[in-house]
Amino acid sequence: MVSLTFYGGANEIGGNKILLEDKGARIYLDFGQSFSFGEDYFYDWLQPRSAHGLEVYFEFGMLPKVPRLYNKAMLEKTDLEYEKPDIDAVFISHSHSDHVNHLPFIDESIPVYMGHGTHKLLETYHTLYPQFSDIGEHANLNLFKSGDIIQVKHLVIEPIHVEHSVPGAYGFIVHTSKGPLIYTGDLRMHGPQCEMTKEFVEKSAACKPYAMLVEGTRMGYGQHHNFTEAEVEKEVEQKIKASNGLVFGYFAMSNVDRFMSFYRATVKNGRKLVIDTRHAYIIDKLREKIPALPDVMADWNILVYYRQAKSGTYKETDYYNYERKFMPKMITHKEIAKSQKEFVMHMSFNKLMELVYIQPKNADYIYSSSEHFLEGEENEEEKRVLDNWMRHFGVAFHKAHCSGHASRQDLEDMVKKINPKVLIPIHTQNAGDFKGMHSNVWIPEKEKRMEI
Repeated sequence: MVSLTFYGGANEIGGNKILLEDKGARIYLDFGQSFSFGEDYFYDWLQPRSAHGLEVYFEFGMLPKVPRLYNKAMLEKTDLEYEKPDIDAVFISHSHSDHVNHLPFIDESIPVYMGHGTHKLLETYHTLYPQFSDIGEHANLNLFKSGDIIQVKHLVIEPIHVEHSVPGAYGFIVHTSKGPLIYTGDLRMHGPQCEMTKEFVEKSAACKPYAMLVEGTRMGYGQHHNFTEAEVEKEVEQKIKASNGLVFGYFAMSNVDRFMSFYRATVKNGRKLVIDTRHAYIIDKLREKIPALPDVMADWNILVYYRQAKSGTYKETDYYNYERKFMPKMITHKEIAKSQKEFVMHMSFNKLMELVYIQPKNADYIYSSSEHFLEGEENEEEKRVLDNWMRHFGVAFHKAHCSGHASRQDLEDMVKKINPKVLIPIHTQNAGDFKGMHSNVWIPEKEKRMEI
């Protein structure tokens, strides 16, 4: 008997943590953190103490009290006794926190599988943000690529690349005793790498699956226009062309498709793209896996912004080791302030202080990323502060964004093409909407076992 237990990702967007059991084999599909994790009890500086392990998490029901799963150190202050784990593997679809962030809690002996690109990105972010990006210690970490075949007991798992808003994303075909089971992970079909998702859909359809776990982030959005990455690039290009001053742009640093959209739009307008040292480090590292990315050190269209630090003289010892490599490409607020119309500058929310030093004139700010996991749903407090900064410096605010998730129409087309016997919506707050797409929809419940 094949069964699924949903410890996350059921009737919520994100937090995927799905246990698949089949004749003695037990694997997890992703091991992420819910976007609402701890919000009922913790805020700002009121946070669980990591030194106490899982004690507080169990107290407030933030993590399931599952035996033979967590590592010994995490259980020391809890009433759950440590036992040797009975999980055969954890498969990670991609690097976003809602799919990977709870890996540090599991026993280090449990085999973990993830794509080469996912591992490179997580490793890179851990260097930059060790307090926020940490997957823990794992004695058996295995890296895969699309086309690999992985066997865990009698289960056979095929990872197949898909397009998402972060590189190195995968869906899985899991061959069980009941038949093939499809796990989409997170995907989209409207970006420059859409052929990868099409390949995943074709292979999923060809195996005639018994069940399909399908993400449905955008199921509640109706049939409004599905903006493509190409349309975003065109919009950015036009905004830059129309600007009479410095152009700021904000998008996730791990979103290489969006980076390339801004890069090409900047070059077409005869400007230079300015990124900070962290962003430069990410692009430099990812270029090992994605050769199409520009070489930060060699490309004259890219400059690296250095903030004033310590001595205020921009000397090498003012900066971390990883930053020093990019010093030949250095640009500071002084050069940008003098020639504002020559540049497009990546500007995240937590870097807004640089506007005080740059003193932008006739500037534009292109917001090209969602603050929240619901595409386009703003964090109101952050938006209020951002609006105040824009008004203070007289910066014109624009949006140009497309989702990292499949549209409702693309989801419907995908479901019809793959045509599983059983459709199980996950990663959505609108699971019931799938009933209009398929005749046999099973809606999962959190921490409930579903026999398929």
